[in-house]
Amino acid sequence: MNNTNHEIDYTIYGEEMQYVEIELDPQEAVVAEAGSFMMMDTDIKMNTIFGDGSNQDNSVLGKIF
Repeated sequence: MNNTNHEIDYTIYGEEMQYVEIELDPQEAVVAEAGSFMMMDTDIKMNTIFGDGSNQDNSVLGKIF
């Protein structure tokens, strides 16, 4: 995972019930809270991780203790 940040292309839709459409570039990732995911393109892979995505090389036990 690349540690540099840059702008993510997004569009906000709706008024009372809003949602955000995010356009990801190749190798780009986004972190969202649980239960907020609506749909994705078939070319996108979703991974479930423990934490915020930083230090992905650590083991689960290393993150707990």
